[in-house]
Amino acid sequence: MTRKTTQPAGAATQRAEVIASTLAMGRSHHTQGHLKLAEDCYRRVLALDPNNADGLNLLGVVALQSGDAEEAVKFLKRAQRRAPKEPTILVNLGAAYRKADRKEDARDAYEEALKLRPDLAEAQFNLGKVLFEMHDLEGSIGANKRALALAPNMAEAWLGLGNALKITDDEAAIRAYQEALKINPTLAEAYGNIGAVHFDRAAYHEALSWVDKGIALQPGPGELRFKRSLMALRLGELATGWADYESRFFAERETVARFSPPPPYWSGEDISDKRLLVWTEQGLGDEVLYSNMMNDAVAAAGSVIIECSPRMVPVFARSFPKAEVKRYVAQGARSTPADAFDRQISVASLGQFFRRDFAQFPRHQGYMKADAEKTARLRARYRALAPGNLVVGLSWRSKNETFGEKKSADLATWRDILLTPGVTFVNLQYGECRADLAKVKTALGVDVFHDPEVDPMKSMDDCFAQVAAMNLVISTSNTTVHVAGSQSVPVWAMVNSGGANLWYWFLDRRDSPWYPSLRLFHKGGRPEGGEWWRRITAEIARDLAVFAAKRG
Repeated sequence: MTRKTTQPAGAATQRAEVIASTLAMGRSHHTQGHLKLAEDCYRRVLALDPNNADGLNLLGVVALQSGDAEEAVKFLKRAQRRAPKEPTILVNLGAAYRKADRKEDARDAYEEALKLRPDLAEAQFNLGKVLFEMHDLEGSIGANKRALALAPNMAEAWLGLGNALKITDDEAAIRAYQEALKINPTLAEAYGNIGAVHFDRAAYHEALSWVDKGIALQPGPGELRFKRSLMALRLGELATGWADYESRFFAERETVARFSPPPPYWSGEDISDKRLLVWTEQGLGDEVLYSNMMNDAVAAAGSVIIECSPRMVPVFARSFPKAEVKRYVAQGARSTPADAFDRQISVASLGQFFRRDFAQFPRHQGYMKADAEKTARLRARYRALAPGNLVVGLSWRSKNETFGEKKSADLATWRDILLTPGVTFVNLQYGECRADLAKVKTALGVDVFHDPEVDPMKSMDDCFAQVAAMNLVISTSNTTVHVAGSQSVPVWAMVNSGGANLWYWFLDRRDSPWYPSLRLFHKGGRPEGGEWWRRITAEIARDLAVFAAKRG
């Protein structure tokens, strides 16, 4: 008969004491910021008890603080399974999901924590933060107010409330930020956010003063210095703006990926005998915009490799034939081996060397090149729809998650433009827009031609050819403007005058140093109720009628 062995009670007690003391040691290291030493302690705990909820939770927190959000999620999910009634684990799990850009999962984790502990102010505050990032402003305001009802002196909740209010009520937002600063005068982000409100109001000197107060508290690269860079660039202070723009890689709210060394980043030294890797970043419009400087890099280096998003490869290969063009694996993950080049740099970082003042912007005739045969075929097709008409491409929406609302319109508010005689309108809007086209067809009797053979979401090569086939492009500030301007196609863009995010249109300019073929139509204020768009489209319609008449 096999005898079942059991651990002596004394041994179990001793093991529990070792686990407790090791956890205490790990927490001590953790508090002092010694993450590796803390991690070693927590892993020793798991070696003794693989299902220890405290050890799993704290390892998840260490992984999160070390920048590995997905690893944090794995540990914290295991911890939550071992201790399903512990709300603090769910709060940590929500933070890990949020860092991994899994916002819906983060929201669910915070809501589950609040079911267990409705009075947990930390969970309410974090719920408000993730709801703000999901653009649920009403939900974010409610969650932050509930957090403040539980903890009136939670400065971060006042900050979160201000962020949610800023979109619709900047006065209330400033009051919330000021409440945060009364509680915590060292809360640097609050100074920066007050500065952003003043910048939106065109109080530029006051805006920079507030941001500088925040930077004095957090002088390193990060969110505040990045915010200041956008303001400086918008104001045309290019040398200062570009230098601070490098902070985008360290800003918490930005997801700008950076290829890691080796080889080292190019810092402006002579590279005439070096191999340079230039990678693109951010969205498709940004890739096109910053490629205004690609020929400068090609001229400066001995040879250049360009890594860009997959959809842009054929366009870049045609536009920059002296460079080798490749697709990157993912943003932040290059495909070129480190021994194939000597220096590397983001295309956006070229500004600090090649666009330090407006005199350095070239009067180009188009630096991006569409496929000539595709362009000719599409041009013939669109002109045949109504021979003699002006062919005008339209785009009215941005898919930017952060500030796309400022760059999007209801096509139905473009009534005056759409009723201009002698014009054939072609849909250049990327993404699903059949409902928009049907709406204007029903309301105005205007048939905006949609070409089923062109899908920018699948082929940017086709998109460039379609835009090149236009006599004129009219658009809100989105990728279409960059595609047109980079090819020197006449383009009229509607831009919101407020804020620093759309810095690349600069301040109150009707032209663009980036794109000589671009004409800007500015209107200040928020586009509430469509009135903003109706005013600006009426102005464009008058000019379009003149343009069409001259062409006729």
